[in-house]
Amino acid sequence: MLLRLGVFTTMAVLPLLWGAADAAAPRRAAFRVTLTGTLTKDWRTTRTVEENCNVTTTSTGRWKLTLASRAPSRVVFVRPSAPRRPLRISVSVVRAIAGQASQSGVLQTVWSGVGCLRRTERRPCPQQRRSFRGATARLAIPRRGIARFAPLRGAVAARSFTCPEQLPGVRALRTDLGLADAPLTAADVFDGNVARFFITANTQQDTTLEGDYTGAVIERVRWTLTFTRIA
Repeated sequence: MLLRLGVFTTMAVLPLLWGAADAAAPRRAAFRVTLTGTLTKDWRTTRTVEENCNVTTTSTGRWKLTLASRAPSRVVFVRPSAPRRPLRISVSVVRAIAGQASQSGVLQTVWSGVGCLRRTERRPCPQQRRSFRGATARLAIPRRGIARFAPLRGAVAARSFTCPEQLPGVRALRTDLGLADAPLTAADVFDGNVARFFITANTQQDTTLEGDYTGAVIERVRWTLTFTRIA
């Protein structure tokens, strides 16, 4: 059983070059964009079987993914259809994303109790690495003032790890870019005097595991998208 405890998010949008607001802002705005990001998932789970000899199994591990654009992508925005409507995106896919993922872990088993001699066994999961290139991510505006990525596509290698006793509930938490939102408004996009700006999102999500195994998973996602105006 999974129980989400909470999401802790910080968001920011910062201009890299300021100018006065453009009162005659255009209906469309095009940018070259580049993406960087870091995603991590840390877990610790424990199971105890109580018999004459109690057996306690503890699994700990970490998965980490770093990614970056290998080349800029073109993204085009269209003004909202009404003042309080969200931005629209006519070209929204960020391409040429490359990255490297790693995973490591340890499975520890302890035998204890009146019926047996206490002993401890540790089985490490050696650090494994996978790399990918040519991945894509679609940028969306799910609601006014918020930018969010859809899941990465073309990064299957980043998920292809095995570690001892990694629970299905841990594997099911597929930490991805979409966990973290960033602020993005029409004022940021259509001020023609701002030649370059970036948005960033930073989120932590805690999940409690309940059932035969107990424990916790902590997911952290941080990404930055840099915009350079071209039209």
